[in-house]
This record gives sequence, structure tokens and C-alpha cells, in this order.
Amino acid sequence: MLHGEPVAPAFGRLLKKCLQADDYVLLAHLFEEISVLALHHLVPEALLFDAFGFDLYWDELREDIMSLRQQTGNEKFCENFEIAADRARAYRNDRPPKRRWQHGSEGDRPDDRPGGSHPRPEVGPDAPGTPTESRPEAAIRRRG
Repeated sequence: MLHGEPVAPAFGRLLKKCLQADDYVLLAHLFEEISVLALHHLVPEALLFDAFGFDLYWDELREDIMSLRQQTGNEKFCENFEIAADRARAYRNDRPPKRRWQHGSEGDRPDDRPGGSHPRPEVGPDAPGTPTESRPEAAIRRRG
């Protein structure tokens, strides 16, 4: 990401599960760099894990990363990616799919969850709880 060739074609192949030999290390470095940003709180983990399947990407690249660790003797290779993948898996397990309530059973809809959706508050000068001084008739009384 920060150095090297464009990764978009390799990322596209990852999503299609059609990786080429050169894609594995390129993607491993990309995810390592992104993981470092997240683990150092420079990118919110929730944002990253909600948008990308880091745990799934790790599962796809794990064997090659482990093999490279062994070949090079570098046990730290992509360790941030591995940690981020573990956290992403926990994030995914703690949250049901957002669209699940459209197809799910009772208890899966947003209204059924504690603190679920609330009625939309009334707004405007006549809404309950609006201070008298802000209502138009109060302004007329103050002028007159």
C-alpha cells in the first residue's frame, strides 16, 4: 500500500478466490500495513472490521504467511495482520449481519433489540418540550 505495485488486481482476485502466486506476499504486506494503522488506533478498528473481512483474508493467506515465517525465520512477519484478523473474527462473531432482520426471525429486528429504534421526535415550534420563548407567539408577545 505505502510502497510497491498497485494491489487492486490482486485484491480483486482475492475476492474471487483466484489468487496468483505473486498475490500472496503483496496482499500480506498490504494487510500488515493496514493492521498496524488499526492496532495503533490511527484507523478505528470498528470501521476497518465493518468494511473488510480481515479474518477471512487471513484465512485465505495464512498458510503462505506461515510458510514464509518458517522459511525466513521471521516469526514477526505479518504478526499485526494475524492479531487484527483475530480481533476481526471476534468483532464479526459479536455482531449479526446488519440485514439479517429482513430475513430473520423474531428478536432479530432492530425494534426487538434493547434500545432499538425509537419514534422520530417531533420538531418545530409546537413540538412538546419546546421552550415557550422560542415559539412564534411568544416572540410576538415580547415585541408588543
